Amino acid sequence: MNQQRIKKTVRKFSDLIERNKDRRAYSDYKEGINEGLEMAKDTFEENVEKFLSSVPDEDPVAKVQSLQDRFNLIIDTIVVKEKPNYSPDHLDGIYEGFEKSKKIFGECLREYYYPDIE
Repeated sequence: MNQQRIKKTVRKFSDLIERNKDRRAYSDYKEGINEGLEMAKDTFEENVEKFLSSVPDEDPVAKVQSLQDRFNLIIDTIVVKEKPNYSPDHLDGIYEGFEKSKKIFGECLREYYYPDIE
């Protein structure tokens, strides 16, 4: 994948993350979701080069599944260390944000790169 497409992917994913953040009134859980989404976005941006450039050319369905599996693996390896200011609700929200980011990444792939794949 060329540099321009990689940058475009990062921008599209970041935009989708921002649009999917919870804007309701403050709660520890909601703040945790937003923090989890932000952590997933940052992790993707830090790993995008090796993540996207190492995908072999396959049929589109297999390529989307391969990219989704790689993203899920990256997100599943994030370790959140408990901080004194993290309530159990906040931590639960962070992990919910990680799960939400997996769905958003799948949407990003299908919407922008492979719109004909279900």
